[in-house]
Amino acid sequence: MALSVLMLVNQLDIGGTETHVLSLAEQLCKEGVQVTIGTAGGVLEAALSQPPFDIFHLPFESDDPVHSEYQALITQMKELVESRGINLIHAHSIAALKVAVQVSQETLLPVVATIHGKFYPPRILRGLLDRCPKVIAVSSPVVTWLARVIDYPLQQIALIPNGIDTEHFKPGSKWNKFRMELGVPKEEKLVVVVSRLAWEKTRVVEAAIQAVTNLQEEFPVHLAIVGGGAHLPLVHASAQLANDSLDKDIIKVVGQRLDPRFCYRASDVVIGTARVALEALSCQRPVIAAGNVSYVGYLQPTILNKAWSVYFGDHHWAYPLTVERLTNDLRYVLENSTKVRRSCSQLREWVTANFDIKRIAQLTLEFYEDTLADRQLRQAAVLEKVSWDERTPVSPKPVTETPLISIAIPAYNRGQFLKECLDSVASQTHRPLEIVVVNDGSTDNTEEVALGWWESLEDREGLSFIYLALPHNSGYAAAQSIAYHLSSGEYIANQDSDDLSHPERLAKQLAFLVENPDYSFVGTNFAVFENDITKKKRSYMVRYGFERILTSYQNGGHVICFGTLLFKRALLERIGGLTSFLKGAEDYEWITRALNQGFYADNLKEQLYFYRAHPQQRSRLVKAKRGPKKPWQYASEIDPVQT
Repeated sequence: MALSVLMLVNQLDIGGTETHVLSLAEQLCKEGVQVTIGTAGGVLEAALSQPPFDIFHLPFESDDPVHSEYQALITQMKELVESRGINLIHAHSIAALKVAVQVSQETLLPVVATIHGKFYPPRILRGLLDRCPKVIAVSSPVVTWLARVIDYPLQQIALIPNGIDTEHFKPGSKWNKFRMELGVPKEEKLVVVVSRLAWEKTRVVEAAIQAVTNLQEEFPVHLAIVGGGAHLPLVHASAQLANDSLDKDIIKVVGQRLDPRFCYRASDVVIGTARVALEALSCQRPVIAAGNVSYVGYLQPTILNKAWSVYFGDHHWAYPLTVERLTNDLRYVLENSTKVRRSCSQLREWVTANFDIKRIAQLTLEFYEDTLADRQLRQAAVLEKVSWDERTPVSPKPVTETPLISIAIPAYNRGQFLKECLDSVASQTHRPLEIVVVNDGSTDNTEEVALGWWESLEDREGLSFIYLALPHNSGYAAAQSIAYHLSSGEYIANQDSDDLSHPERLAKQLAFLVENPDYSFVGTNFAVFENDITKKKRSYMVRYGFERILTSYQNGGHVICFGTLLFKRALLERIGGLTSFLKGAEDYEWITRALNQGFYADNLKEQLYFYRAHPQQRSRLVKAKRGPKKPWQYASEIDPVQT
């Protein structure tokens, strides 16, 4: 009896997951498997002509089917399972998996899933995968994430990458219809970005626009942006602004392409990640890899295995994405076209040996057989330490003069603690400093303390002071944002009006940002005290390293103490100040917004900030209104601060 598999995917629109499902289904049919694809359809389906597999339309309408949609999907899927004689259900999205596990329980059919990234909600995915006997991970970082974050048994995970039809994606003429469509002359260069124009991938597109603009004086180079998504209007606007600034039309947004082969072949270099990188390499074109998580750079034969270990920057950290890095890599490829061309055949051989769809289909078929026989996986995954230690250092820009740091201090009824706070700020070793105090409609002596402190301060060298009293209490987000906009420093520091800073806090944070120009904001470790600062306790809230910080916020964690931040003004100019639509979590929302827009952050491990615990502190009041929360955990007392 032939194996009959139901593959589930919400839509068949243009994307790496959808393309993989169709390629895999076609190859499995050639291996004698009966494949039915359950989907709501899409543009890829419309482009198919007489596929060897069956397509059955299911009413997927959302990423989280509930109520009538959920019931309709279950009913129709059960009918489909019975009418097609399905032996196994294979889900490729979380909505499909949600329905599939319920149908599996009612029909006693095994259900498996392919996990295509680390973007799934962990709590929801954990509950669904508990009912899957085995799963496929498409990359090593996804294997690690499933084992450590989702807590799925490692021995039940198979590492099977997405497959490429290397007979379809093969070398071809550079002077093809796509280049003719763009009107790029033979003697001029063409850079092609192929990407979904959504999520963090829009950062890659914006960096490519800036990099190509930077190179105009060195090369006659054009940029074609291929893709669609929610951020398409933003990309159109960015491209138009760049063209206007250059007074020529060298950046074109061409939208989605059902078959990107001709886009790859027409290029002098392709910028992309994941499946795009593999397809372009298979077409024997040079590739610069940049993904959702990080930047990898120009793919040379010597770094292919390392690039694969981070899924070309889509699933794991490698380098920060910066315009400077991308510009330098583009320059190298365009200047060394002969040398680069010689490497391209080796790159195609690597893709053919590891990712050809015939090989991937055979591995998937073995996975199905092992699942149905309830035996140990032949392709069981192993945990690999994914690292990128050999980083190319980025030289910091020379600092010709000591930059001004503005310290933003919102204060509401903080007369009791404000003088001590301001004393710690004035004790900073860094100069010049601009101290900005915004009195948020206090009803106590906050104004008297602030103005009296500045009036009595004897040593004002390198210090300036701005004070603003708001006519009424506007809330933390408004007061903090007003303080930002009153400031004039190249760098801005947060400081809560009831907390204290170590004298070297700002100097050490500034040194980090100068030495690491890819980073835009940095926090520090901190300690907690009540009345006596010599008796303080350590917090375990803070995490270190950009990838760990990013992952924490993606999973709903909060691992940067907002009061400890020092950031570049460019960050404020890009994302703006705090918003108040998440009451009590304004600081979390601002940090998450910055990370989502591609700004890099870290924490210093030294305790350079001292958080005062008292009954009227804002965080306690917020928690009291929300109900009981798990408190921060503290270790034993540590040595008093050295001043």
